[in-house]
Amino acid sequence: MKKFIFCIFLLSVLSEICFSQSKKFEGYDNMAWGTTLEEFKNKNPSAYDQTSEDNRTRNEKIFHKDGNSVTRVYRFFNNKLCWGRTVYMNPSEATFMAVLEKLKDEYGTLYDLNEGNNKDCDYYDWTWYVSSNLTVMLEAKEMYNSYGRISSTLLFITYQNDKTMFEIEDYEKQQRMKNLEL
Repeated sequence: MKKFIFCIFLLSVLSEICFSQSKKFEGYDNMAWGTTLEEFKNKNPSAYDQTSEDNRTRNEKIFHKDGNSVTRVYRFFNNKLCWGRTVYMNPSEATFMAVLEKLKDEYGTLYDLNEGNNKDCDYYDWTWYVSSNLTVMLEAKEMYNSYGRISSTLLFITYQNDKTMFEIEDYEKQQRMKNLEL
């Protein structure tokens, strides 16, 4: 009987761990995923539209809002918030370390770390898979000029709703299928 009760207890604990929802806020800049573009504009009158033609074909809208030391980028799909990014231009090493530590404190275990380079930059990416509705990524890039020297450093913190990102990919695939010739 003790083994049976222990098994039931163990299963209930495991199910709580496996199926519990994240207690973290799922959104960006104090706006929940799904916030409408109209609500966003009302709260952020200084934000400006940066939607490209490519974004329009994917039914997306991109808005920027400049702050004291950062630029915030908001991405909307079907006029609903699905992605946000905080951009630091030329941050100090102390700022970078503070951001990394704050993200570790907020989101815990780091799930993925990648690094690499191409002809224009060296890059480092850290990823936290917080829930099925929230992935947080930290990207650091050192950009090189034509002489091979670091010309600028960029730091991106990206928050995205993974479910909506899959919807965007599916929408884009459906749009491309319409234009295929067989």
